[in-house]
Amino acid sequence: MTSEFQQEPEVAGSSGGAGFSSRVVREELATGAVLLALENRATPTVSLRGSLRAGSHFEPRDKPGLARVAAEMLKRGTLRRGKLALAGALESVGADVEFDADAFAVQISARSLSQDFPLLVALLAEMLREPSFPEDELEKLKQQTVAAVREQQSDTRWRAYERLTQVVFDEANPFYAHAGERLVESIGSITVEDVRGFYEKFYGGRSLILSVVGCVRAVEAAALLGGALGDFGGPEGAQVTIADPAPQEGERREFVVVKDKANVDVLLGSAAPLRRDASDYYAALLANRALGESTLSSRLGLQVRDAEGLTYGIASRFRAPTLAAGPWYIAVSVNPGNVERAIGSTLQVLREYVRDGVRPEELEDEKSSAIGSFKVSLSTNAGLAAALWNAEFYQLGLDYVERYPQLVRAVTVEEVNAAIRKYFRPDHLTIVVAGDPEAARAEHPPVF
Repeated sequence: MTSEFQQEPEVAGSSGGAGFSSRVVREELATGAVLLALENRATPTVSLRGSLRAGSHFEPRDKPGLARVAAEMLKRGTLRRGKLALAGALESVGADVEFDADAFAVQISARSLSQDFPLLVALLAEMLREPSFPEDELEKLKQQTVAAVREQQSDTRWRAYERLTQVVFDEANPFYAHAGERLVESIGSITVEDVRGFYEKFYGGRSLILSVVGCVRAVEAAALLGGALGDFGGPEGAQVTIADPAPQEGERREFVVVKDKANVDVLLGSAAPLRRDASDYYAALLANRALGESTLSSRLGLQVRDAEGLTYGIASRFRAPTLAAGPWYIAVSVNPGNVERAIGSTLQVLREYVRDGVRPEELEDEKSSAIGSFKVSLSTNAGLAAALWNAEFYQLGLDYVERYPQLVRAVTVEEVNAAIRKYFRPDHLTIVVAGDPEAARAEHPPVF
């Protein structure tokens, strides 16, 4: 180990105070790419987090799954080396690179020992800039992806979520989940030309964000990334403009048959007009935390699970409030015979919460919990890199990590109660039950 690694550790994540943002190096390249780097000598490792705008929102309507396939093909061969050679180069030094497409972006994550960071950057740049999209690897990936989709279709929680999104969003919305068979058909039809065309249209430095944290000098790390990706131009950055769906009126019930399942999953949800840049973002998240983020300590968990014993697990969540408004839902896992009782109890808790609002002491507990969780997330290089990426992607400012506790502490009871009334509408929900009706009848046969 070099003497550089033997210096006294300076853990950036523990510093949440003044000076944190001043130690972040931020560079914007001529292409528009943004590089962020932070030196943290706690361990002799480096973590990288990044993105570029090439998620499923940008794929053609008739090719659902293309963004996911294109992202995963980046590791399957370049103009210089094949998949096995790429994997071998990474494994030889214990490094890793992953690509994963979500609604709006291809998420990039990577890690290595500090001494191997130059190799990691070279391999990442090669995969981003020189993918070869070999046909044989595409066929293998398609088969694996289809198998994963079909396996997912036997998961009652996923099937309930899938149907919920199909009810509350139209097909053009990025949060609409295509039916399994439609996705299988589309993935099977994807060609090398489709993948290459999508890559050429959306991959490039103009929407690229990379943050790196670890035992490297920040200026040198940024320079290394800039040298490898400085002329990675590509297309213009993809813009996102999505209107919120119209509010649902009244309650709607759906049943999804998933055979041979002993248990049932129930989702009660709606489209929630919450975006990351909303002025009531923190109030909404605190409102949801008190209601149902934790099965063990939230209102829903304490009543429906602990007091009444109606569920194995219950939680509420906003699903990815990012560049567009996504769904909000309560998810309940339940014995088939307890479905209606669980739904009734859940709705009662929700109605009381909307009527009475959050208790001041309840809100203070959730603030402390949220701030504590945030600080814990900064205890690793990967967590710090994710926080820097998040601040840049959502244009929150380099001092976001320092300001987060103050932003949360500043939220008032009145603001949380306004968010509760705005986002939680118990009489205007879609309720989806996913399971096996035969199992339910066997568990509780009809009485004549």
